[in-house]
Amino acid sequence: MDKTIILRPATLADLAHIVAMDRDLFGEHGTEEDPAIIRARLEVFPVGCVVLEERANGQPPRFVGYLTTEKWAEAREPTLDEDPRLTHVPDGRVLNITTLAVGRPDQRGGLGARLLAYAEDLARQEGCGEIILETEQAERFYLRYGFETLGERRQRGAHLIIMRKRLA
Repeated sequence: MDKTIILRPATLADLAHIVAMDRDLFGEHGTEEDPAIIRARLEVFPVGCVVLEERANGQPPRFVGYLTTEKWAEAREPTLDEDPRLTHVPDGRVLNITTLAVGRPDQRGGLGARLLAYAEDLARQEGCGEIILETEQAERFYLRYGFETLGERRQRGAHLIIMRKRLA
């Protein structure tokens, strides 16, 4: 059976899958986000939100992962559940990766790198000179792709690492 992983724009029809994966991957750490905030990201900056899905002959598409982002006017420390209706700046110069997630069965197969490459390409297309994010579990992953650690903080009991990558 032929399997293909495609990256496509996220839509509101994907919201239930995104929320379920967010809960599965981040809920045990207390870092899952409010579904209303995730929905707002899809509405406010749709080009910054994509999903990965597996398509196999004769099978319905399977949700594999997703990326959500927003743009800011300047670099700062991100926090969980920030409302993009208040924080997204259409002509901003900093891309904030709000969530990059690949489902557990599909991790370690290069799909996170594929989502990150999309984010970097998007940042350049949107005129952003840097990418900011926070992570609890993936610091080593981001370090491999040229990110640097800026600092640390705690929110909801989680230890979060703030990271940045300046784009050439």
